[in-house]
This record gives sequence, structure tokens and C-alpha cells, in this order.
Amino acid sequence: MINLLIQIHYISNILMIGISLIVQIIIYPSFKFIKIDSFKGYHLNYMNKISYVVAPIMLLEIISSFLLLIFNKSLIDILGFILLSLIWIVTFFLIVPIHNELNIKFRLVELKKLIKLNLLRTILWILKFSIIINL
Repeated sequence: MINLLIQIHYISNILMIGISLIVQIIIYPSFKFIKIDSFKGYHLNYMNKISYVVAPIMLLEIISSFLLLIFNKSLIDILGFILLSLIWIVTFFLIVPIHNELNIKFRLVELKKLIKLNLLRTILWILKFSIIINL
């Protein structure tokens, strides 16, 4: 059971690193090239579709991290859970509100914040993976 949780945790973490890098390098920077009058529709479409990809993976990652914390109880599990909690805080308390603002009106300053915060989140995912790989 623990080995399965570890594998799920590794895979979900790696997938989120990959998605976050694609978002960081390609998707978010591309927002500035979308015409202002069509940005809202594009952005809503992006948010809906990316949620179908990201939400299940993030849920698998947090559930597996939590279960490893309960059943494995190692320092690595604790550190991994703390980093993942920071990722969730950045995501839901900082990044999601910026997306909500962009849904109302595109502003370059908000996009720049989004790119910086996603970079932080990407670094946290990479750091988390470098720690949990030692499980």
C-alpha cells in the first residue's frame, strides 16, 4: 500500500512540474498576444479546460501526500506535505484571485504577477520532488 501511495505521489508531482513548466514558458506568456476583445472568452475557456487536467492530478497529489504523512510519518513526508500546502496556498489564495481579475479585465500587471507566482509554484514543486524522491 505504501509503495502504491509513493508511486502515485511521485507521478502526480512530476506531472504537476511538467504542467507548471508548460504554463510558465508557453501559456501565460502567450496571454499578452491575445486580442483584448477576445481575451475574456479565451481565458474562461482556458480555465475550464485546464481544470479538467490539473484538478484530478492535484487531488491525487494532496491525497497521497496526506496519506503518506499519516501512514509513513517520515520527516520527508512532513516536508513534502508542508511544501505542497504552500503550493495550494499560492494557488488558491494568490493565483486563482488573479485569474478572477483577468476574467473581469486583462491587465498586463496582473499577468506579470501571475507569471511570477507560477514560477514560485513551479520552484516549490521541483523542490518538493527533490525532497520526496528520497523516500
